[in-house]
Amino acid sequence: MHAFADWLVELVEAVPSWAVYLVACAVVYAETSTLILGLILPSEAVLLAAGVAAAVGPTSIGALVVAVCVSAVAGDVTGYWIGRSSGHRVKASRAGRRFGEQRWQHAEARIDREGMVAVATGRWIGYVRTLVPPVAGMTRMRPLRFGIADAIGATTWATTVLLVGYFAGAALGATLLLYAGVAVVVVAGGWYLWRWWRARRLRG
Repeated sequence: MHAFADWLVELVEAVPSWAVYLVACAVVYAETSTLILGLILPSEAVLLAAGVAAAVGPTSIGALVVAVCVSAVAGDVTGYWIGRSSGHRVKASRAGRRFGEQRWQHAEARIDREGMVAVATGRWIGYVRTLVPPVAGMTRMRPLRFGIADAIGATTWATTVLLVGYFAGAALGATLLLYAGVAVVVVAGGWYLWRWWRARRLRG
């Protein structure tokens, strides 16, 4: 295990910093700017891995935090304006239907009931962070109110997840990458198996 961890450290150190920035920023941006990718992108796992990579490799954690925060806000703003301009068509699209009517209704109820608080806290909850921006646009939430709440939620979320990965990586080194990778594979495999079983059950 020690030899494998050393090899993993060397591998991470060989990854150029721009690749870490690009992957982390692209995943975070796409998760809230496009519905279909919001269903499948494991943003927390990617950010934890990026934080670990910054701890054991050449990537700057400070630059990574800034870049991911900007990407998170940009993705949310894109989702907001898509929802504001064509939200009902997006909701009725194939990707929109995959979220299910109940999830859309839940997001709309949160926006109506909690407003800015729902936007700020929605970033911390799985599928909610994908639905909140377009729903805020659909309900004609004022852009300034959305922007302030979103900046708070997106930056605190991204910074927290990255720093957790960074400090865990600094303490545990590349071994954490191995465990994290195994965990991601297990969780993703279990999720796809569950969806396959559910679809088969509905057809039956």
